[in-house]
Amino acid sequence: MNKQRKEAEELIYKVMDAADVSHTNSDYYKNLFSKMSDDEFMEFCKRRLPFRFHFETFHTEPKMHEIIDAFKILNKPLLERVKLPYVYVNSKGEPVETQECMVIYIHLKRMKQMLTKKNHTSIHINQRDMKTGLLLSDDKGGKETDREFESLATMGLDYTIDEFARSRADAMEAKAQMQSAILNKGFVSDEDITLANTDSIAKNLFNAYLIGAHIHSNLVDTGYLTPLNVKNPNL
Repeated sequence: MNKQRKEAEELIYKVMDAADVSHTNSDYYKNLFSKMSDDEFMEFCKRRLPFRFHFETFHTEPKMHEIIDAFKILNKPLLERVKLPYVYVNSKGEPVETQECMVIYIHLKRMKQMLTKKNHTSIHINQRDMKTGLLLSDDKGGKETDREFESLATMGLDYTIDEFARSRADAMEAKAQMQSAILNKGFVSDEDITLANTDSIAKNLFNAYLIGAHIHSNLVDTGYLTPLNVKNPNL
């Protein structure tokens, strides 16, 4: 084994061990490299992305501080200060900087659709189809996708799911309660919102479709009575 290969292997093991305290990754590469000649090792290193971190959820899964330590060994900054000239520039022409944060350079090419149509951030959820509850026009950027909800569920953020799927979605009564609490107290908590089973535009629409198809459900109905019949039993 030549000196350069030995130094390269030691660096690989050192970085892997910093991010993986179980040494699973370094043991994998030690076993892999032990069977290679110097020429085979060089050919392996010439591959596109030759070194991959192997992880197993909840077992071999690096924490953020371990990832940062691994990057320090490589002398590559993972955290950077971002200059914000559009926020403030002092008399010397120096822009204000953020605290250190992660800056990720995505190697994937942006789709034309994303570039021309979907690079809008919505700050309101007022424009909506009052039949389906779906956001419209400039406000439809506030929609949550299935993948985003799956990510929240995976991380156990149940209260965030409740907020995005109810008071920030098509639950108009819950939305009014949330806005009232924010205006009166300056903040809102999950305990401030009382959610009614019937408080959903989409659920009421779907229930109407089921009734039209002669299918009974308990989405919003109580027994065999619709919410309207429950509130007005004499109808």
